[in-house]
Amino acid sequence: MQKIVIVGCPSSGKTTLANKLGVLLNIKVYHLDKIFWVEKQGIKQDIFLVQQEEIMMNNTWIIDGGFVKSKSYGVRLNNADTVIFFAFSKVIIYWRLLKRAIRYFNKLRPDMGGSRKDHLNWQLVKYIWNYDTKEEYKKIMEYLGTKKLIVIRNFQEEKDFFIKEKLTL
Repeated sequence: MQKIVIVGCPSSGKTTLANKLGVLLNIKVYHLDKIFWVEKQGIKQDIFLVQQEEIMMNNTWIIDGGFVKSKSYGVRLNNADTVIFFAFSKVIIYWRLLKRAIRYFNKLRPDMGGSRKDHLNWQLVKYIWNYDTKEEYKKIMEYLGTKKLIVIRNFQEEKDFFIKEKLTL
């Protein structure tokens, strides 16, 4: 695990896992939200792609963020040696969204770009509702090849991941 991509539905736990892995593996973490949301409507896709390609020139990295519809999605998956896919139920995801909304209400999140203050965003609530885990899984499989795929579906699998990979704080 030297070049890790963490994908899945918003609020599924990608950022938290990325931060933990960054510490445990001593690998720099790049949050796509921090890169993309420096402008109110997000940066242009071409710039977004170039910035990620620059990250991927490094020997090690952890990239946290879905952006499944971005041109960069396939580039990230192609360059990773490990793909971690969060496939939690909507109940857990909404619980995590609520916790995050309370924790960062009207504050800047450290993993978010620009001056966007966090709040309960109804567009995000709808996006999560319509998020198709099976479709994203199919898309991941198109790029998998010899890469290591780790699918985390629940709290126990998340906990077991650290044990299986012999990762402890």
